[in-house]
Amino acid sequence: MDTSFGKSFADIELNRYKFVSHIEKLKELARGGDVYPVTIELDMVDFCNHDCWWCVDPNHGNNSLSPEFVSRLLQELKSLEVKGIVYKGGGEGMLHSAFAETIRDSKDLGFEVGVVTNGSRLKTAYKAVVQSADYLRVSIDGPTEETHRRLHKSRDFLDIIEGIRQVVSYREELQNRHPIIGLSFAMDFSMLEFVRDAVEMGDDLRVDYVLLRPPFFEEVGRESSMTLEGKKELMQAFETEKATYKGTTTIMIDNWTSDTDARSGVFSGASPRRGAYSKINVNGIEHVTGRCHASPLLAVITAEGEVYPCCNLRFIKKWSLGKIDYTRGVGFAEIWQSERRKQVMEKIHKTECISHCTHPLSRYNEVIEYLRSPRYHNGFV
Repeated sequence: MDTSFGKSFADIELNRYKFVSHIEKLKELARGGDVYPVTIELDMVDFCNHDCWWCVDPNHGNNSLSPEFVSRLLQELKSLEVKGIVYKGGGEGMLHSAFAETIRDSKDLGFEVGVVTNGSRLKTAYKAVVQSADYLRVSIDGPTEETHRRLHKSRDFLDIIEGIRQVVSYREELQNRHPIIGLSFAMDFSMLEFVRDAVEMGDDLRVDYVLLRPPFFEEVGRESSMTLEGKKELMQAFETEKATYKGTTTIMIDNWTSDTDARSGVFSGASPRRGAYSKINVNGIEHVTGRCHASPLLAVITAEGEVYPCCNLRFIKKWSLGKIDYTRGVGFAEIWQSERRKQVMEKIHKTECISHCTHPLSRYNEVIEYLRSPRYHNGFV
């Protein structure tokens, strides 16, 4: 008997049936109701010490959330039964002076905590991360000192590697399952010869997974640096390295397919991110139905206290839901119930934002569409 199922993070943390945990919220959305988010992405700062060419959040400033604001916000989000906080975007969250204390407070309040970072401050924050985070993803992109410097325009590659080693070692010392530790490599065709280096880096550092993906271009308003043929060759290199790797690190591939890619027919059916509806000229269920009802499951709060309804719409002012200002009695709940949000959500429901979309919620939209549809054969299993 195989007793290994349920032990790996692919079986548990990355299980594709995770939506069952949120089924009541999905049913409510299918009925046309509203819900508070499951997950909040919280930007502690909007500045960064790296300058990545294909950064999805390039509009950096000098804003930083006050510890008092964050404390009050976390208390409010807990009262609204938000489940997870991801410290991810806007800038490099670990540059915040109270980052370590904030993720510890988040964990103490009962949130699941995700951290996405460029890794530059892991050497000073690794203990807090291991003690408090449920997952850690390091966006490293360049697997060698030279490629990392070229892509991130920084000179801290060796510090990042040392920080990752400290995280792995300390997790082992504490005998923790978490954080799940991954390295993310956004690579274009110019990085083709370094795909194996990325996989070997993950193996050497003994992380849980290596994520290989092409960069997001179209949806963040940039010209792609690859031809369709070049991208296809790159994706084949990803698949080859995954198939030939014999180590214990999980190799994951995000077969990101843009709308232009889908219209070409070259990448038909190649994008798990898009769900079951990825085929020629159809790039996600939202392109079939013209609807997105899953958006309320996620929200973004920026370092200015601004609330956005989706990670793909961060910093696009016309999609802002409003600004949290506790001094004026405007908290997250007031923003969420506001007339402004109702107006924005009407547009999102009709996918007027689809030109920005990387479809992170396609699978949830598929479940909602099923729950909205007539019920036949429900008496059978």
